[in-house]
Amino acid sequence: MDSSDPRLEELDRLVQASERTMRELEQATQALRQLTGSGESRGGTVSARVDADSKLVDVQITHRAMRLDPEELGRDVVEAVRAAQEDHERQARDLLGLGMVPGEQDLLGTFKRDLDELQDSYARETGERLEGMRRTQRSWED
Repeated sequence: MDSSDPRLEELDRLVQASERTMRELEQATQALRQLTGSGESRGGTVSARVDADSKLVDVQITHRAMRLDPEELGRDVVEAVRAAQEDHERQARDLLGLGMVPGEQDLLGTFKRDLDELQDSYARETGERLEGMRRTQRSWED
């Protein structure tokens, strides 16, 4: 078949669009995996940092915090950790262009897992489709 065949051109467009979508998915997934969040207590006595899974990786307590009573220090630690987790969630929402419904804090984690599964599934299916398209294209060219 002629290389200017509209069917071949459409196949090429589909392949290019699939490859572009895969690159975009991979970039979004990598960006999500690199996000960290940080926050501090209102008084600035405690700061915290969370990783890409919003799990606590670091807590810093100032000398001034050591003069607080244990209950107040505990509240400051919780406040700093929550601020770090909220910072992480905000960054992820911004990155993905999502708006979150208040109280749906697990939505982002579920979305990340679903995105990973979708990416894996899409990669497998796209690979199979691309191979099928290439076989069809070769058979048309023969």
